Amino acid sequence: MQWDRVIIEGDSLSIIMKCKTKNPDKSLVSEFINDIHQLLVYFKECKFEHIPRSTNSLAHILASEAIKSNR
Repeated sequence: MQWDRVIIEGDSLSIIMKCKTKNPDKSLVSEFINDIHQLLVYFKECKFEHIPRSTNSLAHILASEAIKSNR
C-alpha cells in the first residue's frame, strides 16, 4: 500500500505512548516498538491515537473472525 499519511489507533495507552516517544524502550515489547519506529521513515506523517476499548469492539470482532477463518 502506498499511503503517505497514516493514523494508527489502539486501545493500549501504554503502547501508544511508547510509539509516540523517541526514547529507547526497555520493556518486554521493546523490539516491536523498535520495529514500529523503523517503519515510520516510510510515511510523511504517522499519528498514534489512543481509543477506548469500548469503541474498539468492531476491530476486535473483525480480528477474531479473521483468526478463526485462518486469514
